[in-house]
Amino acid sequence: MPSTKPKEAEPSLHQVEATWSPYERLGRAKSMLRGAWRRLGFSRIAATTLRYELDMALLRGFGLVSPSYRRQVRALSRRRELRVHLGCGNALFPGWINLDCYPPRHEPGVEVLVLDMRRGLPLADASVRSVYSEHFFEHVPFEIVRHGLVPEMLRILEPGGVARIGVPDGEYFAKNYVATRQGQADPLYVEHLGSRTPMEMLNDVVHGFTHHFLYDYETLETIFREAGFVDLRRGFAHDSRVEDFRGRDRKDPWRERMTLYIEGQRPVS
Repeated sequence: MPSTKPKEAEPSLHQVEATWSPYERLGRAKSMLRGAWRRLGFSRIAATTLRYELDMALLRGFGLVSPSYRRQVRALSRRRELRVHLGCGNALFPGWINLDCYPPRHEPGVEVLVLDMRRGLPLADASVRSVYSEHFFEHVPFEIVRHGLVPEMLRILEPGGVARIGVPDGEYFAKNYVATRQGQADPLYVEHLGSRTPMEMLNDVVHGFTHHFLYDYETLETIFREAGFVDLRRGFAHDSRVEDFRGRDRKDPWRERMTLYIEGQRPVS
């Protein structure tokens, strides 16, 4: 998450350096479109959402007509013992299947599948040993996470397979919102507060940066347990006991401090 939020900054679609979106090819016409959008009284967030939905419709259409894309999906659906990274952005993991809705930078030998994950994961039942994601779930509507992504993760995991998910920690931000009133906030929080008020910071993390929902551990545990995960535990940066997850968490002091992780397992039987 950026440490400050410029007043006129346009919300970022995702942490990728470039996208295939037709909007990104408009050059100077983009500023004209933004100006027209503002004159019509619509917000930047509404514009970003509209662009995203159009991009996803194009992506789904591409998946239907591209023979090479369909071959890639079919090949993945036949594989087993996979490790899957959801919402990878530019943090690509060699030896994993990296999934994102926008293509990250190319790295030789790293597998990437570009798809709209809101509509399901094109992987076979019980074909995955590990699922990892960091700062992706908050960019997806809560009902899709609850009734789509989390159950899909359970479906593709093999019995005993594990998942580790990291999101901004709502409890951390709420506590520091209150603590600023007593001058007792975390110094790192104060540093990243910048010129914003604590309420601006709270709103930014709730629905700024294309966020949809702010989680705490209780909420994450509830939706994971509903889906059927067991052995749930609250995690913090770099504390996983699972070999596949060691060294995966971002090594940025701010990201480490404000991220909540949950780990869970698909039942063995």
